[in-house]
Amino acid sequence: MGIARNYIYNATLTIANLIVPFITTPYITRVLDPEGVGSVAFTASIVQYFVFLATLGVDLYGTRELAFVKEEPEKLRRMFWSIFFSKLLTSSISFLTFLIFVFFLCSKHTKLYLIQSMQIINAAIDITFLYSGLEDFKRITLRGLIARFSGVVLLFILVRKPSDYYLYALISVTTILVGNVWMWMNLPSIVLRVVRPSFEELRRHLSGALRLFIPLAAIQVYVALDKTMVGVLSNESEVAYYDMSQRVVKMILGLVTAIGPVMIPRMSSLIAQGMEEEKKRYVKIVFEFVTYSSTFIIVLLAITMRDFVPLFFGNKFLKVKDLIIYISPIILFISWSNLFGMQLMVPMKKEPYLTVSVTCGAVTNFAMNLLLIPRYKALGAVIGTVIAEFIVTFVQIVLIRKMLDLKDLFKDSWKHFLAGAITLITLLTVTRARLGSIGKMVIEVLLGMVVYVLVEHVLKSDINSYLLKKAKQTFAGFISISK
Repeated sequence: MGIARNYIYNATLTIANLIVPFITTPYITRVLDPEGVGSVAFTASIVQYFVFLATLGVDLYGTRELAFVKEEPEKLRRMFWSIFFSKLLTSSISFLTFLIFVFFLCSKHTKLYLIQSMQIINAAIDITFLYSGLEDFKRITLRGLIARFSGVVLLFILVRKPSDYYLYALISVTTILVGNVWMWMNLPSIVLRVVRPSFEELRRHLSGALRLFIPLAAIQVYVALDKTMVGVLSNESEVAYYDMSQRVVKMILGLVTAIGPVMIPRMSSLIAQGMEEEKKRYVKIVFEFVTYSSTFIIVLLAITMRDFVPLFFGNKFLKVKDLIIYISPIILFISWSNLFGMQLMVPMKKEPYLTVSVTCGAVTNFAMNLLLIPRYKALGAVIGTVIAEFIVTFVQIVLIRKMLDLKDLFKDSWKHFLAGAITLITLLTVTRARLGSIGKMVIEVLLGMVVYVLVEHVLKSDINSYLLKKAKQTFAGFISISK
């Protein structure tokens, strides 16, 4: 299946992940108190450590390994089942460890922790790595849509008062469970027959996954650790503010990085076949796309958040507007590190490079959190996250410089930054207009798109011309179908 089609499927799921919170978040922030939302976010951040222990890097490892053998049915079948049983083993150990933590070491939020424990079960039965390895993003998208929209319906029906934050947590985990069960009900015929793995196969796959687990664990540290440290060093209301700012930025970031899961199996396949020039071409296109789109999104966030946050989150979460603006640079840094790390280092089996980069980020983030959160609370965590993501990207660029022509890769980046600066200056004049919040935001987004695209056109940006051409072809095809 083509890259473009798979990207559309993955982008569709990403857009759904973007739209659903736009529907539910205003409801949640008005029905639930910051303390309730913060408690759910805090316990979820703790459970994520056990989820990560359960998966042990198996999902990313499985995607890569299955992509290598997807043309060999017997090898594919055997590899899928041995990788799945490997993850089942690690998940069982993780779940037992979690129960010990809850009943013997935890004195608060026990009920919430038990509800959140379903995340570990979800991780155990999740077989997304199979469909990713086969480049079947259609089923992954359908699974995600089923989980997302069933969750919306249940949320509006069941969550009605501040004390219902337990139901809010339960809905989040059970809808994902339904999606995972649906994936098993649609298992491809090629792997229907169960293959019992040998001890040697389990050992080999766990060893391979462990090499990916180390860098992924470091990533998890500064993704989940932020909320944990804000909760410990500040309070649960600050966790809620930080969590909401992260949600907005990460949801939008998903539109840019939706190309990542699509490219990992494709890059693995190209590397396995020795197609070096084709690999370089893909890298150049992806880099230009993420830089172009990230720059524009950062500008829009800087301009629109002061009107968007009061309208969207309500008056209890006004602090979120500044947090979103300050954290927005991670959109560019993560887009680049997603390309260099996940889309290149993983398929090329350069896990040590990935480990070094994300470990540097994790150490930086932990140190900055200790220094800044006690004084600046959620804002301190935001500053630490931005610095950490920059460090990760910088280290990856240094490590990968001999494998890529970085001069060629970065040569047109100035065009996007200049276009972004001109767009920002133009939109700053609009923010002074006395308009309603919704009207002002609509004008800012539309005018921003026009100005950014026009400046890119004047600067003769290749990716701008490529995207305009694709948009024109899509529009022409739609018109012809309508006729």
